Amino acid sequence: MEISVSIEQAKVPVAVMHIQGDIDASNFLRVIAKAQEIYKNPARHLLVDLSEVPFISSAGLVAMHRIALLYSGAPQALAQNPPQDLTHSSDVGRHVKLLNPQPTVEHILETTGLKPFFKVFYDLDSALASF
Repeated sequence: MEISVSIEQAKVPVAVMHIQGDIDASNFLRVIAKAQEIYKNPARHLLVDLSEVPFISSAGLVAMHRIALLYSGAPQALAQNPPQDLTHSSDVGRHVKLLNPQPTVEHILETTGLKPFFKVFYDLDSALASF
């Protein structure tokens, strides 16, 4: 699996994380770490390009979930006393979006119930315009 990142200027800076290859137990921590690295830098908006990801395992789904929580403000929300409930946070769809998932990956996201947490786009211009 390879990960590259580009920064695109929309209304706000958007990091586009391009992933090539399967996301599975052997590499899901790298995906999370890269998203955390991006989050610490200027782009607080993330577009995950899944166009070259033929398969995502349950570990890959964990990575997507962790990224969604990170960008929705979970570290800050969980630090509150009592912790803020982010189960249905609308911030996920504002800050993390998916680009062009392959049919198999999209089906897995639908089957597991994760797809509704993300806005999915099929072209870069529309995705960038949505931020």
